[in-house]
Amino acid sequence: MTVLGSPVCVPASSCDLIAMDPKIPPSISQLFHTNAVPSSMDAQHVLHLLEERKAESSALAKEIEHARARLQRLEQQRDQIESVVHELEALMTPARRMPTDIMAKIFEHYVWDQSTTKADPRTGPLLLAQVCCSWRYLLFSLPCLWSSLQVDLPSVARDWEDLVQFKSLFMHVWFSRSKALPISLFLNHTKASLIPWHALMRLDKEILTLSCRLKELTLHFSPRSLSCLYTFTQSPLPYLERLELQNTNSLPATENPPPIVLHSAPRLKSLTLSWCSLDLRGFQVPWAQLQHLNLEYDASSFWNPVHSDYLETLACCPNLTTLYLGIGAPINDVDPEYIVPVTLHHVHTFKTSIYVQTQYLANFFDALRIPQLRHFDIRNVSLALGSFAGQTECLPLLVRCADTLESLCFSRVDIPDTTMLSCLAQLHHLKMLSFLPGALRLNHGLVTALTQDGGICPALEVLHMRCSPVVPVDAITRLVALRFQTAAKLKQFSLQLATFDYGLDTRDDRIKDIQAQLMEYVEGGLELVLTKSSTSG
Repeated sequence: MTVLGSPVCVPASSCDLIAMDPKIPPSISQLFHTNAVPSSMDAQHVLHLLEERKAESSALAKEIEHARARLQRLEQQRDQIESVVHELEALMTPARRMPTDIMAKIFEHYVWDQSTTKADPRTGPLLLAQVCCSWRYLLFSLPCLWSSLQVDLPSVARDWEDLVQFKSLFMHVWFSRSKALPISLFLNHTKASLIPWHALMRLDKEILTLSCRLKELTLHFSPRSLSCLYTFTQSPLPYLERLELQNTNSLPATENPPPIVLHSAPRLKSLTLSWCSLDLRGFQVPWAQLQHLNLEYDASSFWNPVHSDYLETLACCPNLTTLYLGIGAPINDVDPEYIVPVTLHHVHTFKTSIYVQTQYLANFFDALRIPQLRHFDIRNVSLALGSFAGQTECLPLLVRCADTLESLCFSRVDIPDTTMLSCLAQLHHLKMLSFLPGALRLNHGLVTALTQDGGICPALEVLHMRCSPVVPVDAITRLVALRFQTAAKLKQFSLQLATFDYGLDTRDDRIKDIQAQLMEYVEGGLELVLTKSSTSG
């Protein structure tokens, strides 16, 4: 007797199951998805059907296994054919058929197109050499790709002598591939940990060995380490064009490297020096042939750097074209009555960092004459709270250069509005103005003045400003609208909104409002940059 149980959730009807397997009689199929027990006769039939279906399933499994093996063989054959296709396509690629001299130029652009002249072995020739053997052969046959190298020394080493020995060997092998070309070497030890004397002597010896081929030499070390790497100065330097010596200590040091005495550097054109106390009176370098001079410009603000009178040095540099100076406290007192004006006839770019406010600063700018100056950049890098009072010492120099000055940048320099506008009114050829004052002058009137008086900087094309958020959005819009419609046509406008760390910060909302109102000028070609900044930039 068949006992029917209560049915459960049935995903398919009995008719569907019978259609799938017509050999199953209804007396059995109707028991699917129930708790019912088949009769004795149906149970025998079920066992028979079960054996048949298991045999069929086993046969299908074997067929599937054979099919999979067949598919795997076909896929392997396809992969082999595709690899041959790739090789055949590679034979026809333009890169393979490109002349060797063109490939050499491409490699040269890749190696040197890093916005710097420093070659990084990790992304330079060694990376290209891993592509294929033909590229590797070509790379090793191009001396120009191996003529520059940057070597970074770690802050800590388990065995400095072994490390320096390895670095020296690496330098030797690298530059051996440059054949007889002049070379550029950049050695950096940014962390001011102590390097043992014996390790420095090995490094000094390697620099001396390469000195006859040096075109550029950069040494970034602590003062003590720099003092141990001077032997190259006693050797002839027939190719040396650029020399940079910089103290990497972030904090002031009592010791400084000795003065540089170059016995022979007939091609030296660029000199960069930066350490805590820079007394140039003992230096013997070919000042007259220098075209680029950088003294203390990138010195650490923690040093409170001191230096000898720059005017005495500049008087010996008649051929300078670019000048970068960091002005701190003078080592020796300079009597204003004995200051002789210095004229730099060929300088077109002058950048200066101000570390401390002294009378020397005013005397220096008063005595300096730069008749061809086109670009002037001054930044206050003092760690003193607030900003220096006044900071107008450079303005007479700018007025003297009014006929040639095209670019002017003030960073954290606080100048009263009337004094600033009086100076700008005389700069009729100024094309670029960047005025990023410190905390004392965030509420300056430059926005209003440049809007109301079109005679101030009539040739202005680029304007960068820093203001407080209280500047009216309409005032910014009027300024841009006026300057965009002038003959010069404002091409780039950048505004930094700075605020103190208290009160409600509404700068995001103001930036959105300004951006919305200036959208029509952006669509007309104006490059617009609106950002938030601190009072110090």
